[in-house]
Amino acid sequence: MNSNADVPVARFFTPFVGKEYWKGIKGKKILVIGASFYCSKRMCPYYNQCTSVELKDSRPFDGLCPAYLKAGKTLSNEPSYVVEEVPRTYKNFAKCFFKVLGTEDFFNIWNHLAFTNYIQYFLPAVGEGFRATTFNDASERDFEAFLETIVELQPDVVMVWGSVVNQDVIYKNPYVVDIDDDGKNEGYLFHMVYPKLSHSVLLVNSYHPSSYAWFLDLPKFEKILEKSLRSI
Repeated sequence: MNSNADVPVARFFTPFVGKEYWKGIKGKKILVIGASFYCSKRMCPYYNQCTSVELKDSRPFDGLCPAYLKAGKTLSNEPSYVVEEVPRTYKNFAKCFFKVLGTEDFFNIWNHLAFTNYIQYFLPAVGEGFRATTFNDASERDFEAFLETIVELQPDVVMVWGSVVNQDVIYKNPYVVDIDDDGKNEGYLFHMVYPKLSHSVLLVNSYHPSSYAWFLDLPKFEKILEKSLRSI
């Protein structure tokens, strides 16, 4: 159990943690970091504040959102809800574990993983669809939330989705120790040493599973995944 000093302060979203996460995959605990959650409920009385890219804070509306309240849910637990809803992006990502786990069962695969999004508030959607996450959507709070999460979940491997999140989690991360060696691993694998962890963390840089580049790169990425599970 966390002490009071370890209670997340910056973090809003409670990570999804699969039932087999602590057992790991080939002994490695894997945390997946996506980009953002979105809201398109413009008629909601809290919409403008909850999705404000200036305020960057959905916390005041955690238990007030009419749509979530009606379903007996809270905003902060969205990481679990989105996995349960089996969206296409998450099915795409699960495919890279088919060979590793010897199964194509979506829930079996995700039960071995932990997941959260990097941006710690809901972004406004464009129409009924999503929009790309931008660098302006992020703040220092998001990186602090990321650090809080890795301390809590103690991952061996962190898999990062997309070119916006990887800037903060990998390229601008002061705890990454081999950023100049990206040519060695073709820009895929980096190591993070954080004082509050007793072990180094392998950061795996991937395309976002909703992108066309993800499918083009999948065979190569599957090899990178296998490599990342052999050694840290």
